[in-house]
Amino acid sequence: MSLPPRQECILRYFADAEDQGRQASRAEAAKDLGYAFPSAVSKHIEALVRKGLVEADREKKRNVRLTELGWEGIGRCPAALGVPVIGAIAAGSPILATENHGDYLNDITPQPGRFALKVRGDSMIDAGILDGDLAVIDHGDEVPDGRIGAVIVDEEATLKRVRYRRSELILEPANQAYEPIVVDRKRAVGGVQVVGPLRFIYRAVH
Repeated sequence: MSLPPRQECILRYFADAEDQGRQASRAEAAKDLGYAFPSAVSKHIEALVRKGLVEADREKKRNVRLTELGWEGIGRCPAALGVPVIGAIAAGSPILATENHGDYLNDITPQPGRFALKVRGDSMIDAGILDGDLAVIDHGDEVPDGRIGAVIVDEEATLKRVRYRRSELILEPANQAYEPIVVDRKRAVGGVQVVGPLRFIYRAVH
């Protein structure tokens, strides 16, 4: 979602406050963000309410809370929940959309855009990535050539080593039983999107 810069700044301010375990007042927001009067902050909050990004209880002084849509709008989840585990990714839909969440990892530090993707199959076993592992991805960060990352090809998410070759994207498995996936970035039917790099693997100990 594209927001005017000042609205996005205020949305992120109240998101940070929530993550710190507090509810900020409009007066605090005005002081911290350089507004002369709290009424200027209130004007932007009212616009955010109309867009469904925040809720504001008129009977309370400290009353601004982000909605699920508000968190998705800034590519974050509330830190109290942990890192969301994504059940599925579709091209064109928000990565952190609530309907994609399967669970949360509450023992990993959340960061903007960070999510975990469940690994299916054995195509990356030679890189130490096993079926059932959770690949922690930082959505939006660059995936350098030769690094492992999450990629959406024709609305299917895959975890592979990424190579860039002119107009082609080569997705290399780490298992000799599989062939590389070669994608013409201009002709992929459902589009191709390099989502973000693999930061680390989370493996539950039973």
